[in-house]
Parts: sequence; C-alpha cells; structure tokens
Amino acid sequence: MEEMYRGWVEQLRGALMEWGRYRIHGVFNKIVVLGMGGSGIVGDFLSALSMIHGGLPVFTLKSHVSPGFIDSGTLAISVSYSGNTRETILATMGVLGRAGGVAVVSSGGYLRELALKHGIPFIPLPSGLAPRASLPSMLFKILGLLDSSGLRIVGRGEAEEAFAFIKDNMGGAEEEARRLAEWINSVQGLLVIATHTPLEPLAVRGKNEFNENSKIPVKVDVAPEWMHNDIVGYEQPGIPLRVVEVVDPSDRVGRGLVEFMHGVYVETGASTYRLALRGGTLLEKMMYGSLVLGLASCRLARLRGIDPLETKSIKRYKESVDSLLQA
Repeated sequence: MEEMYRGWVEQLRGALMEWGRYRIHGVFNKIVVLGMGGSGIVGDFLSALSMIHGGLPVFTLKSHVSPGFIDSGTLAISVSYSGNTRETILATMGVLGRAGGVAVVSSGGYLRELALKHGIPFIPLPSGLAPRASLPSMLFKILGLLDSSGLRIVGRGEAEEAFAFIKDNMGGAEEEARRLAEWINSVQGLLVIATHTPLEPLAVRGKNEFNENSKIPVKVDVAPEWMHNDIVGYEQPGIPLRVVEVVDPSDRVGRGLVEFMHGVYVETGASTYRLALRGGTLLEKMMYGSLVLGLASCRLARLRGIDPLETKSIKRYKESVDSLLQA
C-alpha cells in the first residue's frame, strides 16, 4: 500500500501527459461529481479548488440517488475507480438524459461499458491500484478534462508545478508521515483531525485513510463551523482525545482559528500534533497533506500489525448492496 502512495509521482506524470486529450462540449452552469469513498472525495477537492479559483460551483453526490436539480446546465462526472460501484452506477443512470453532459472516469467495469454504449466521454485510470491510492490520477485527469473543455479550475501550468512540488517533497512527506504515525501510536484516545476551511476535504480524506488503512474510528473538526456546535461537546468529553491539527501556515485567519481550537483541546487534556502543510498553492498543500496522511495511515497499520489493503467490512457491505438499495 505504501508503494502505491510512493507511486503518486508517476500517477501525476501520466495524468499530465494526457492533459488536453479529453474534452466535453456544452454550456454548463454547475458540475456534479458522482462518486463514493476514495472516488467521491475527488468531488470535494474540486469544490474546494473551485471556491478559491472562482470556477463553476461543484457539488458532490455520494449516494445512489440522483438529485432533482440535474438539468441541461449540469455537467455530471461519474467517478468510480473500479467502475462497478453500485451507488455510482445507479446515480449515473439517473442523470442520463437529464444532464447537459456526462463523463465517466474509471479503470473499467460496468461504467466503462455504459459510457461506450451511450457515447459518453470515458477517461481511463491506471489499473492495479487501491481506489483510495489513485487520487492523483482521478483529480488531475478531471482537472485536465475541465481545462480542455473551457471550464478551468486549475490550469496546466499550476498542475505541472504541483507535480514538481510533490516529486521534490516526497522524502519530506515520508518523514513527516513516520513522525505522525509514531505519535498517534504512542498516545491513547479517539483520533480527531482538526482543520480550517477550505481544507475540509483534506481532513475528510485523512479520516477515510485512517478508517480504511489503520482500522480506527476518526472524527473531523472544521473551523469556523466547529465553533457553533462541536465545541460544546468538548466541555465534558468523557473520553481521551488525540488531535492532529492540520494548518495552512500562510492562512492567517485559519491559523488563528486552529489556535483557538488548540486551546479548547488542551483544556480537555487532549494530546495534540501540528501538521503544517507545505506548498505554495491550495492544490500543492492538499496533495502534500493527502500524501502525508495516507502514508501515516499505512505506517500506523504496520505498527498495529494490520494489513492496510484489507477492508473486510466494505467487502461485506458490497455483498449485500444490491438487496439493500432495492429495499
């Protein structure tokens, strides 16, 4: 699993080589990303990047139900690494004939067949990866598709800079991941990933990585929304906490918000670890943070004697998904 994360440089290189190869035609006023788990989080990343760069609004649908607001102004992007995610297949079928444009991103499976059958643009992903480890390919191929289609969120120049940054900082990310994993393993309590907007997608992805790879429950706290609800839950928490504070050092307001959170955590007796994101752009910072958290979750799994690739519970759910969604 760790080797898959170390392969992110090659994933980024491959996606950049295909930049401009795929495009979709139409006039759109919104983008809807259909996807679950490690595929769905790509929509959250696109939404955060679009919010900062001023692109079209991006909505992420992590469900089997297609929303009623899908119309001719909607570009729907169906993302499933395997191409066989049942919820995403149902949601994609629900937008056909309603959305102004549809594109499929997968390594194959039923969604590839659906795309070929309906003449939908199909963007292939490299095979042989765990879905959650294929973030660079999924994200950068969609960014390339949007850029080529006149719907730019991130241009090729910024994407190439992010590639060079990750390549140059792979060693630093591995060292940070080692320290983080060893710290988590050395303290007790519910793991909390705390951050500030617009980094919520990164915190959620980190939660998912520790869920799947390390097999532990994780809570996500995001300021400033945290100050209006979660904060009260820390008045009498009743359980020990270990908090990873993820901060963009260049965001003065974000730093201040997390410092306030830190004070509350310390009052509860929580152990804290500060992860300061490296990078010059939001894309670089989110990719660096994703790499560190992903590698740390794998190292923590090793420290706990657990196979990070195995996901028994998800397999059990997928064996029942058809009957559950038809109930």
